[in-house]
Amino acid sequence: MMPRTPAIAIVEDDEDLRFNVELYLRNLGYQIWGVGSAEAFYRQLVTQPVNLVIVDIGLPGEDGFQLTEYLASARRYGLVIVTGRTAVEDRVRGLTLGADIYLTKPVELAELEASIRAVLRRLKPELEVRRNDRSLPPWSLNLQGCQLRSPSGSSVELTARETELLAYLMQRPGEVIDKSELLLELTGSINLEDFHRIESMLYRMRKKVEKCLGCSLPVRSVFGRGLSFIGTVSIQTH
Repeated sequence: MMPRTPAIAIVEDDEDLRFNVELYLRNLGYQIWGVGSAEAFYRQLVTQPVNLVIVDIGLPGEDGFQLTEYLASARRYGLVIVTGRTAVEDRVRGLTLGADIYLTKPVELAELEASIRAVLRRLKPELEVRRNDRSLPPWSLNLQGCQLRSPSGSSVELTARETELLAYLMQRPGEVIDKSELLLELTGSINLEDFHRIESMLYRMRKKVEKCLGCSLPVRSVFGRGLSFIGTVSIQTH
């Protein structure tokens, strides 16, 4: 369930800057939390939903461009990039990927907050709907029927292998499951060269979900590590 008052996440690996922005925005009445990487963001988002995300580009692991692209595809978050990258091509890339606003460091905190208010005004109709929805259902996987149901109630049929992959990820939502662990569970070996088979299956499943359900499957490929399911979940065995 989305928070009743605007909630913001900061994804910034500069700890001092992150702390200062958190303190400033919290004193203005926002719900706020911050992390130092995209991977940590995905984990925390499972239990602490937000309306708007402030994204740095130069993050360790998955960078801010990848994070921005994914969040923009979900069509439910305000996105403000705050970065030290001043090149025009970086600005164009960030905005093209879906950021609402692109700010460069150093940025005045008052300007940042004004930008946040501007984005939240645009999101206000959507936020009102979410505040009134006190029982947003989870993603539901029926193991016996090989069926995935989205929070909106639409469902799609899966193959047995797709169901097996999702079940393993959904049992540990928000956790990045290592490639080797996935391979051992799904193939019985840890030959990393075979991981592309899992990625191909995931690609086909994403396309199927987008086509049949009209939304994005909340599974993230975390560069160099593995996969993570970042939605709320329900698993049915019959």
